[in-house]
Amino acid sequence: MDFQDKQYVIGIDLGTTNCAVSYVDVAALKEDRSTGKKPVEKKNLVKVFNVPQLTGHGEFTKIPVLPSFLYIPGKYDISKEVLKHPWKKRADLFAGSFARDHGSKIPSRLVSSAKSWLCNDKADRRAKILPWGSEGFEKVSPVTATSEYLLHIRNAWNYFVKDEDKFLENQFVVITVPASFNEAARDLTMEAVKKAGFAPSVVLLEEPLAAFYSWLIIHEDDWQTCVKTDDLILVCDVGGGTTDFSLIVLKESDGTPRFERIAVGDHLILGGDNIDLALARKIASKFKSETQLTPDKWKTLSHRCREAKEKILEEKEPLVRITIKGEGRSLIAGTLAADLTRVEVENILLDDFYPYVDSVESLDLHKGKEITDFGLPFEKESAVTRHIIQFLEHHRESVQKKLSKDPKPDFILFNGGTLKPVLAQERIRKVIGKWFGSKDSELPQILENTDPELAVGIGASYYGLVKQGQGVRVGSGSPRSYYIGVSIKEDNASKALCVVERGLDEGSVIDLPQIKYEVRTNEPVSFNIFHSSYRSGDTAGSVVTIDDSFSSMVPIQTIIRFGKSGQRKIIPVTIGAEYTEMGTLSMYCHSGVSDHKWKLQFQLRDRQKETGCKETVVYDEQLIKDACSMVHKRFTDKPGREDYLKTIVKQIEGIVGHKKSNWPLSFLRSIADKLIEIEATRTRSAAHEARWLNLTGFCMRPGFGDAFDNERAKKMWKIYLSGIKFEKIVQNRLEWWVFIRRISAGLGAGQQRQLFQNISPILIKGKNIINKISPQEQVELWMALGNMERLLVKDKVVLGKALMTMLRPGKKQDNFFWTLSRLGARELLYGSVDRVVPAKEAKKWINQVLKKTWRKTDPVDIMVAQICRKTGDRTRDMEKEDILRITQWLQKRKAGNSFIKIINEKMDMKVKDKNIQFGEKLPAGLVLR
Repeated sequence: MDFQDKQYVIGIDLGTTNCAVSYVDVAALKEDRSTGKKPVEKKNLVKVFNVPQLTGHGEFTKIPVLPSFLYIPGKYDISKEVLKHPWKKRADLFAGSFARDHGSKIPSRLVSSAKSWLCNDKADRRAKILPWGSEGFEKVSPVTATSEYLLHIRNAWNYFVKDEDKFLENQFVVITVPASFNEAARDLTMEAVKKAGFAPSVVLLEEPLAAFYSWLIIHEDDWQTCVKTDDLILVCDVGGGTTDFSLIVLKESDGTPRFERIAVGDHLILGGDNIDLALARKIASKFKSETQLTPDKWKTLSHRCREAKEKILEEKEPLVRITIKGEGRSLIAGTLAADLTRVEVENILLDDFYPYVDSVESLDLHKGKEITDFGLPFEKESAVTRHIIQFLEHHRESVQKKLSKDPKPDFILFNGGTLKPVLAQERIRKVIGKWFGSKDSELPQILENTDPELAVGIGASYYGLVKQGQGVRVGSGSPRSYYIGVSIKEDNASKALCVVERGLDEGSVIDLPQIKYEVRTNEPVSFNIFHSSYRSGDTAGSVVTIDDSFSSMVPIQTIIRFGKSGQRKIIPVTIGAEYTEMGTLSMYCHSGVSDHKWKLQFQLRDRQKETGCKETVVYDEQLIKDACSMVHKRFTDKPGREDYLKTIVKQIEGIVGHKKSNWPLSFLRSIADKLIEIEATRTRSAAHEARWLNLTGFCMRPGFGDAFDNERAKKMWKIYLSGIKFEKIVQNRLEWWVFIRRISAGLGAGQQRQLFQNISPILIKGKNIINKISPQEQVELWMALGNMERLLVKDKVVLGKALMTMLRPGKKQDNFFWTLSRLGARELLYGSVDRVVPAKEAKKWINQVLKKTWRKTDPVDIMVAQICRKTGDRTRDMEKEDILRITQWLQKRKAGNSFIKIINEKMDMKVKDKNIQFGEKLPAGLVLR
C-alpha cells in the first residue's frame, strides 16, 4: 500500500478493556524528504489521539483511551439530553468512560469484553446476545459492539479533522488484534471494521508485534546499544481479556542485524477480567449475608473489584471498601460491604496468577476446571507464569536451532494494563530465572514500556511507517516454504506450486507468474497443501516435484461456485496470493473466462492443533467404489427386486469388513453422496423410500462434521421441502422423522425454526391430528424437535411446558425424558450458548418433576442432571439453594454419583455422554469441541 494522497497513518489498538488511537501526519515526512531537512524523529511524529467521549452527564471530554464498554440506555434510567454527542448517532447507545462508569451501576445494560466474545466459538457472534444474561430489551451482537467502538473512533476523528479528505476512512489504518486470533475471529473483526464504515484496505497487525514496534520508536537510533546479536526477546502481553506471547530474536542477516519474530503463542482468554472475578469471589466470601448474589450483582461486584484493584496497585491505597447496594424495600438492609486489602490483592496475584513453576508435571494446563463466568470460556489454568514457561518450552527446539541456546529470554517487554504493577513483572522474571536455574544477576532484563495502555496503538502507527520503508522492520519471515498440489498434463509425477518461499516476510503480496491452471467448479474439490522446512531455492511460482522433503498439511476443501445453472465445469484460472501480517495465506483464483475471483484462505500456524474429523480407519478407494456401486445397483434394480434393499446394510458390511456402527465419517459421507445422487429412486416404492431415508439419515448423522456437510445440508433441506412420497405408510412416516432428527444438527437456525413451525402445531395444538398418528410417530416428532438446539429460547420453552404435562410416573416414556433433557440442557452439543433455556424457566420444570413420585426405573435422574448440569456460567447455572435441594432429592432416590457430581462440579462431557445426548453413537472419528 502506498501513502500517495493519504495524509495520515492511524493506528488503533482494539482492546478488550480500552481502545487507544495514535496517528502520524505523513506531510511532515514528505516535507523532510523534499526540503532535505534533518528528519524529525519518529517518536516525535507519532502522536496519541485523545478520544472525545462522554465522561459524565452531559460532559464531553478528550481522554487518551476509549474504554471498550457500550451502554444500552433504558427508557427511564438516563435522560437522552445528557447523552448528546457532537456528531449524529444511529442510536442512543454510547461507548466509553461514562458507559463504563454508569453501566457498573446497571450492569444488565452494559456490554463488556466484546473482543473476548469474538473468539468464543460456542456463541453465535453475529447474534444479539450482549449484554450476556440480560433480558427485556434489544441487545447487540459481539460484532456490532466492536463496530460501535470503531464507529465512535471514526466519528470522533472526523469531527476533529473536519476536512473530508482527512476523514479516517480515507487514511491508511492499522488495527491490532491478538497474535493468536483464529481465522474466524479475524474475519469477524474485519466484518466489524466494514460495518463501522472503514475502508476495506485496513491492515490487521499482531498486538505483541505492535508493542515491540512502540519500543523501537523510542530506540530507532540506538537499539543496537540495547540489544545484541542472538539476544532473545519475550513479548508478554496480558490485557483485560487476553494473554499473548511472542518471541523475537536479533540475527545477523547478510552482515546486518535484523529483528525476526520466530514464535507466537496460543490464544488465551485470560487477563484482568479473571483477576477481577477472583477478587470478587474473595469479597463475596466476606459478606455477612446468606443472600446469594444475582448475576447482575456479580457483575457490579466485579466492576467494583476492578476499581479497587487499580486504586490499590496504582494509587498505593492500603485497602478499599467495596459496597453493593440493596434493592427495593431492602435498599439499606440489603446493602453488602467488605474491605479489599493490599495483602489480599497481592496474595491472589502471586498465588493464583503468577506462582512459581516447580516441575514439568505442573505444566499440564488441562487439569484445571473450565471457567465460563458470564458465558465466556476462560482459560482453565489461570497461572500466567505456567503459560509463559510452557510457551518457552514448546519453542525450545526452534530457539536452539536458531540461537544454539536454551529458550531463556534475555529481555522481556511487558505490555497490557494487567502487567503494569512492578509486583507482577518482578515475579515473572524470577519464575523464568528459577525455571532455567539462573542467578538473580542473570534474570531477563526489562525493555521499558512507560505506558502499556497506549503502546500497542502507538506501535500500530509506527508499523504503518515501516510498511513504507520509514523505520526499523521486525522480520516475521515464514520458517517454511508452502506449496499447493497441482496436476501437470503428460506428467505422471506429483507436482506442487510454491506459493510462499521460506523466509518470506508476513505482509507480502506474492506475485505468481501468469501460468494458466484449471479448476473444477460447482463440486467439492480438495486442494492439497504441503510445507517444507528443509528445501531452499524454491521461489514463489516455481513448480516442483513432490518428494520426501515435503510434509502434508490439512487440505483446503471447498466448492468454487460458477454460473447460475450450477453445472460442473472445468475452467481456466490464474493464481495470486498474499501472505498476511497475521500468518494467513490468502490465495486467489482468477477466472480466465469471466471476472470472477475466488478466495481460498487458511492459517499456516499450528495446523496440527485443529479438531474435527480425526479418523484412525481409512478405507481403500476401491472398497469405497465397490460399496457405492452396490448401493447404486440395489436402488436402481428392476421392479420386483425390493427384497435386496432389506439386506443392503449387511452387504455393505460384507464389502468393507466392519459393522455399520464402526464405519468412519469419510466412508459414511461417501455413501451419503451416492444416495443423494440417486434420491429420485425413493419414489419407486414404499420400500425404496423407507430404506433410502433410513440409510441416508444414518450416513449423514449428526448433520455436521465433514468439510462439505454445509453443501449436503442444502440438498437435505430441498429433500425435506419436497416432502415424504409414501405418506400413508406408517413405517415411511417414522423413517421420515428419524431422518429429520439425524440431519437436523446440520441445519441453520432459520431452517430449524421452520421445522418447529411445521411440527409443533401437530403436537401441541392439533389434538384431532394426534389421534390420527401413532404414539410412536408422536415420539419421533418430539425427538426430532428435541435435537434442534438452534431453536429460539421461547420456542424451547413452549415445547418444554407442553412436554412436562405428558410425563407420567411408571409410563414407558424414555424418549420423552430424553427430549426434555435436550430442550432444557445447560450445556449444548452444537448450538450457541444464547439458545440455552434460562435457569429460572428450567427451575419451573424441575420443581414439577420433584413434586411427583417416580419409580426407580423412570429415567428421571439423567434428565434432571442434564437440565441442572453445572457450567460455571452464573447466567446459565441454577442457584446454590436449588442445587442443594436437587442434590438431596437425587440422593434420596439413590441416583448414581455421576449425576450428583455433574450438577455440583463443572465437568467436561465425555464421548459416551455426547452419544447419549445425540440419541445414538456418533460416527467414528468425529470429535466434537
